[in-house]
Amino acid sequence: MTGASGFVGGVVAERLLAAGHDVVALSRRPVPTRPGLEHRTWDLTTGRLPDPPTVDAVVHAAAHVDEWSPWSVHAAVTVRGTRAVLDTWPTARVVLISSASVYPLRGRHSPRWVLTEDDPPTRRPLSDYSRAKIAQEQLVLTRSDTVVLRPHAVHGRGDTTLLPRLARARRRGRLVCPGGPGTRVHLTDVRLVAAAAVAGCEIDCGTSIVNVADESPLRLRDVAAGVVAANGWEERPLFTGAPAAWAAVLALEGTARLLRSRTPPLLTAYSVSHLAVSRAFSTTRLRERLGLTPPPTDLTRWTARGPLTPPC
Repeated sequence: MTGASGFVGGVVAERLLAAGHDVVALSRRPVPTRPGLEHRTWDLTTGRLPDPPTVDAVVHAAAHVDEWSPWSVHAAVTVRGTRAVLDTWPTARVVLISSASVYPLRGRHSPRWVLTEDDPPTRRPLSDYSRAKIAQEQLVLTRSDTVVLRPHAVHGRGDTTLLPRLARARRRGRLVCPGGPGTRVHLTDVRLVAAAAVAGCEIDCGTSIVNVADESPLRLRDVAAGVVAANGWEERPLFTGAPAAWAAVLALEGTARLLRSRTPPLLTAYSVSHLAVSRAFSTTRLRERLGLTPPPTDLTRWTARGPLTPPC
């Protein structure tokens, strides 16, 4: 599997080992070896892996996740890196861990805030990260016997992406939350992503695109309260409302680009789309094709502290 040293990749690797698979973990950063796991260093931007091991399936979790980076970086890591993976293993099954960010903000079905795998990718991606994920999927789906997993707002112990953004939003005794308190937010437990990746390796479901999300969406007020309680923060949630959040995005992103800032502003269009827009993701295929029943969202585990626990 690629991206084995990342937040999601680390949990997927543990789940594969627990299921009895031998794992070749590929990443730029080292991963501790243990029974059943071999680590090999590979920078995807260098092209095809020399002398690749023989494998039955490839879980492709590697991607550049900073949406503020220039397109050239996303193209090199996420797009051309995926081509390198496909060239390295031309006949193996591929399970791609993609992202629900490929979807438009609204679906075509009723109710329109519920998105299914039949909704096409957006033609107006909110970030180069989303644009690269769309291109990545297009490459993978040219192959038969592939599974594309689309999680949304992955949470869990050790999160290095979304939780740090929420921590940055703590201001003068308040946790600034873009969106209204009743906005519906559909999260995905990282352990569910791992279970879906293992099922994608083991179950013959043909070429499939599968949403991966928890049992049901939560109100933003409940998400904020759960994160505050789990991390012992003293700040109280402050809900901006969606119109104010989008207006702030225009101002903050515009200023950051004028200043050529290398770090993203507090709010970006990509981050606001996670919390200020009511969206839910159909999990029918997850249940029917991969045999998984999504659990209720457990916010008590959404902390940066403590080691990653093996998924149950």
